[in-house]
Amino acid sequence: MRICISGTPGTGKTFISKKLGQNVINLNEFSKLNGCTKGYDKKRKSRIVDIECLKNKLNMGDVIIEGHYSHLIPCDLVIVLRTSPKVLRQRLKERNYDDKKIFENMEAEALGLITQEALEYNKNVYEIDTTNSSIDEIVKKIKDIIDGRGNDYLAGKIDYMEEILEWY
Repeated sequence: MRICISGTPGTGKTFISKKLGQNVINLNEFSKLNGCTKGYDKKRKSRIVDIECLKNKLNMGDVIIEGHYSHLIPCDLVIVLRTSPKVLRQRLKERNYDDKKIFENMEAEALGLITQEALEYNKNVYEIDTTNSSIDEIVKKIKDIIDGRGNDYLAGKIDYMEEILEWY
């Protein structure tokens, strides 16, 4: 089964994926190592990833693919990790993101952009709120989803839209 763990930067994808203890592919590393980049976005200070290249080169069997664009790859199951934009701000500050990039990611999280995209590209999409959950709780929820007990986590139940009102 191909499981994709996606979410805005700072929601816990990399850390949680490692805790699952299975074959994990970090898409940022994979794209660099396999020539699946097609330039650099100076404005966003990030590599531009070639999604079609990734689709062609990611032909493994049972694997967890993690990255904030993993939901753009065909997946049997997509789990979007979500975090309150207030908490996300602090996490991204600790990573030394500049204010513009922090706000862009907070806005994307508040609007649920990754979940929306995941629903456009995949059928089985779930969300987990990582804001106040321990690592063990999140891992248990993911295992429940994988084992077919994920109805409580179907996409569309997490909403941070009201937080936007506090910004203005």
